[in-house]
Amino acid sequence: MAFFEQAELDDLKIHKMVFHLVGPSEADFVTLDAVDPGKFNNFFIDRIRSVNSGVPYTFTDASSTRERLSRISENPDLFQTESEKLAEDFQRLHGGGTAPGAFLVFHLKADQNDVFALLKYDDETVLTYDVKEHEDGRRYVKLDEIERTFVQNPNALQKSALIRLTDDGLGSLTVLDRRNQQKVARYFENFLAAKRVHDDARLTEILANVTRDVIRRNKTLVEDNVYREAGLRSYNAAAAGGELKGDEQRRFLEAVIGKPLPDDSPLLVKFANALRTARIEAVPVKLDATSLRRPSVMRYVTKNNIQIRAPTDMLERVVVEDDRIIINDEVDRSYDDTAKDS
Repeated sequence: MAFFEQAELDDLKIHKMVFHLVGPSEADFVTLDAVDPGKFNNFFIDRIRSVNSGVPYTFTDASSTRERLSRISENPDLFQTESEKLAEDFQRLHGGGTAPGAFLVFHLKADQNDVFALLKYDDETVLTYDVKEHEDGRRYVKLDEIERTFVQNPNALQKSALIRLTDDGLGSLTVLDRRNQQKVARYFENFLAAKRVHDDARLTEILANVTRDVIRRNKTLVEDNVYREAGLRSYNAAAAGGELKGDEQRRFLEAVIGKPLPDDSPLLVKFANALRTARIEAVPVKLDATSLRRPSVMRYVTKNNIQIRAPTDMLERVVVEDDRIIINDEVDRSYDDTAKDS
């Protein structure tokens, strides 16, 4: 599910901000004082907004990250010291193969709500140039190198978490790992001491069921065969596997109906609303059909309420025409519905 409601996104403000330097060795670790983003406020707000579509998590009972953020929430004067402790925790779990960079802590206000953001930025080497002039007036370029940078490239923002504290202690988190949106790095999960709300099998089950139900509720927006086979098609799309980023959920619906949809499709609107109701909107997923059952029976109901049930592996023997249904098979037995099959 998207972490921020639209009103929160529109009203997002940085209350306090600090970043500390981290890296694969202890020499990389440097704590810094809190900073006012000033004219770069919108740059950081946009980076935080980009994390809105991540994997839902909740805290475990043993989360020191939750405890440190709770202390900040209760006493904002502790922001600096607790942020340093958070950075120390992150540095301790930061793997030896990871890149040096900056660990950012934000205390945010979003439509009057208290929210936190934790971001890990990888350092990227950036070349800058300045145009100079020779004595004869000809121009040339002078190149320089900057090693520690915050860049707009979303791939530089490697690990991120948006966190809302709750009275039950579980918290509400959305976590994003740019290296693998469907599977957050274990060390980052350990740092947060958080667990996924749903595993991939459960997410796939919810996605497939939502897709099936949206199609069945909107018969006039899909072709007859898509409506008739919504359950089977949803299962097959899930069983095909693959990975969906947070902004790619429509690909699953399009796989089920068998064609791309225009951006203004009313079915897409209904699909997005159903995902939001199911609280999986914009959640990345690695498709895993192990929690789904392949539909084994197709039910047909005629206008005169004649009901026919056919095994899904025998559907090639059933022909549906405008004015009739044809079953291309021999009758082996027939009996009223109170008779016992002997």
